[in-house]
Amino acid sequence: MSFRPDLGALQQLLLALCAQVRVVYVVDNGSGHAVVELLSSFAAGRNIELIALPINCGIAAAHNIGIRRVAELGLEYVVLFDQDSLPAADMIDRLVDAQRLLAAHGARVAAVGPVSVDRRTGTLGKFVRVQSGRICRVACGAPDDMMETDFLISSGSLIPMAVIEAVGEMKEGYFIDHVDTEWCLRARMAGWQIFGVCTARLTHALGDHVIRVWFGRWREVSVHSPLRDYYILRNAVLMLRQSPMTWSWRFAHLGRIVQFLVFFGLAVPPRRRRFAMMMKGIWHGVIGRMGAY
Repeated sequence: MSFRPDLGALQQLLLALCAQVRVVYVVDNGSGHAVVELLSSFAAGRNIELIALPINCGIAAAHNIGIRRVAELGLEYVVLFDQDSLPAADMIDRLVDAQRLLAAHGARVAAVGPVSVDRRTGTLGKFVRVQSGRICRVACGAPDDMMETDFLISSGSLIPMAVIEAVGEMKEGYFIDHVDTEWCLRARMAGWQIFGVCTARLTHALGDHVIRVWFGRWREVSVHSPLRDYYILRNAVLMLRQSPMTWSWRFAHLGRIVQFLVFFGLAVPPRRRRFAMMMKGIWHGVIGRMGAY
């Protein structure tokens, strides 16, 4: 999926993918004629197909369009990507090998995903498990671990097409943010498992920038725009109202909403606009408003 991309970074991503997969679908979300022309020129002669949408339909809709094209080809797997990601040269192979090994040992694998590496700080990402009503981030214990996790970010996630057919597509009304969380919760509640693959690496950037804060220990916190904070909280509330989840997940998710509102509303400028957008997001989640802001 692309939306007003950094063309240099996107071209680097596409070149990396061309060498690892059969076909790359670039679903552009209304970036404009100039961007589409440049992407069309770059795609020519490569295993890249550009699907240019006239308006921004959101990341969930873009993913679904690409997924349907993969289904038409009858391929076994789809791998989802954001425009600001870059897979290691062997990432896809490592994910496929992990999925097949896990399935051979009896796991019902919904998705496998890589360890993310923040391109700004070099920090290795952790995988998320909810334990006793708390969201815990767990680092890989060994380089060759395959860790069961509660969800994966969409970028870099490899999903068997048979699982998409069983679980369903991404929820387009969410537009952006928590699209991956909602799908993973839906898959897990249907009895599927999700795994992080410690040998696979994806360079990625969450948020507009990162700040370091002290809360018991130093933490790196991704900061988004106030508009993205609106989507994050709106869709978090929508998930609480609409999505199947365990009580442990529900309790942890509610606590996360409160923490997010307090921290970003009080500590991260522009505080007044940010707090107003978050409160509007919560209200729109309560009344069930979906789609673009």
